[in-house]
Amino acid sequence: MNTLYTERLVLRPFRESDAAAMYRNWTWDERVARYCRWYPHKSVEDTQAYLSICMKEEYCWAITLKGTNEPVGSIDLVGVNSFGIPEIGYVLAHDYWGRGIMTEAVKAVIGELFANGFEVVGACHAVGNPASGRVMEKCGMKYFATVTMQKKFGSDEKCEVRCYRIYK
Repeated sequence: MNTLYTERLVLRPFRESDAAAMYRNWTWDERVARYCRWYPHKSVEDTQAYLSICMKEEYCWAITLKGTNEPVGSIDLVGVNSFGIPEIGYVLAHDYWGRGIMTEAVKAVIGELFANGFEVVGACHAVGNPASGRVMEKCGMKYFATVTMQKKFGSDEKCEVRCYRIYK
């Protein structure tokens, strides 16, 4: 996996040493987790287990600000959605919301995926999180469907999500 550089960001592979910063910056935070498919982490050990999964993925980056090495979020290829489209997922520490950081990261990852042979890339967001949809739109993605899916891993609760895609 390549390290990606943007104007303000470095998207790099995760490292074992990232768990404490991830926990401190976002994985504990209910404000962040309420829009994710995972529950807030109760300890840095929970985050370490999650980090172990991230480190095995082919397309999973820590989002860091240039000049720092501390992750403030993550972005990855979470799988193929029910429409057969490779889907990215992302999360950012609450303190960094509204600064254009995620738009910058998503654009970089879309470019990288297209450069690696992907012809279409998708993303979905919880209906209750329209700011995530605005990120997708700013990156050139177009809305195409609203579906119901499992809200949290390990839960039977469902939520509506809006799905977007972009073609190479």
